Amino acid sequence: MRIKDVEVYHGKKVVPNEYYIEYFKKRDKDIEHLMKDIMGRNKRYMVDSEDENTLTMSIDVTKKVLEKTNLKGTDIDLLIFSSQLPEYVAPPSSTIIHNAIGGKHNAQCFDLNANCVGMVTAVEHTCKYMQISPKIKNALIVGCDFISFSADPENELSYGNYGDASCAIILERTTEDAGLIDSRYYVNNEECNNILFPGCGFSKMFKIKNKKDMFTIWKPFNGSIVIDPAVANMKEILSEQNISKDDVKLFCLTQFAYKNIELIQKKMDIPMEKCIYIGDEYGYTGTTSPFIALYAALQKGIIQRGDYIMFWAVGAGSLNAAMLFKY
Repeated sequence: MRIKDVEVYHGKKVVPNEYYIEYFKKRDKDIEHLMKDIMGRNKRYMVDSEDENTLTMSIDVTKKVLEKTNLKGTDIDLLIFSSQLPEYVAPPSSTIIHNAIGGKHNAQCFDLNANCVGMVTAVEHTCKYMQISPKIKNALIVGCDFISFSADPENELSYGNYGDASCAIILERTTEDAGLIDSRYYVNNEECNNILFPGCGFSKMFKIKNKKDMFTIWKPFNGSIVIDPAVANMKEILSEQNISKDDVKLFCLTQFAYKNIELIQKKMDIPMEKCIYIGDEYGYTGTTSPFIALYAALQKGIIQRGDYIMFWAVGAGSLNAAMLFKY
């Protein structure tokens, strides 16, 4: 199973750091160091219409990747949608996307929520499923997190961190030497109450009187706590597969914070140019961020067929996932 191609769609409104820096200055908070040096932001793409959401962005990017790969909706045997904040939970967004592309009746569709490790998990699970299901020729994985609207505008740790984007991947069956090599997961459930959405819980969302109670609860926590498990997972994969870190062409890591990528680069002892960073342009896009990094690398001609790529993502909870892939 190989990645046939990747496409990205993002909001058209460009919002620079200065907007949020000035916003919090009025609240006697200086976030310039946080925004630039820790998170590594410069600007972010955001939706500029009330009619845009996870579903519309996902349909747009799906149509783009189908056109790019000369495929039709009827060519898709498996469709997985990854999001932590879908526009609807009933029906599954994957079925609405399936309808938008004229998918065939005997395709399989479902939604997956593993927060920011969602697309890594979806790609890994799809590859393993395709290995035992020969009838699956083409799989479509679509990811989109529209998180910006749920951030508490008084919380400098999350407000202004996000960008709005979607990403779509076609996985195809092939006789080439390509696909999933190995993966590792790590769960630190001590952090399971640090990030909560909706803040009030779904059971109370129709009873609350203050809209603020719906915003994401984001408690301060040590973000670097995820680094050692990430490095351990990646080193274990490489060791067991007898692949040197020098043989890995690119590390597509979560774009949540530039500082975390720096820490991983140092602990893994790899050149920084192997750790592509696009969070300064896109903002943090959640589930899609490692694959938007891949998209950018492909656009720049960094990746060629046969190259090894290490993906890593971390999600609220906290969930930690590493995946080695041969492109």
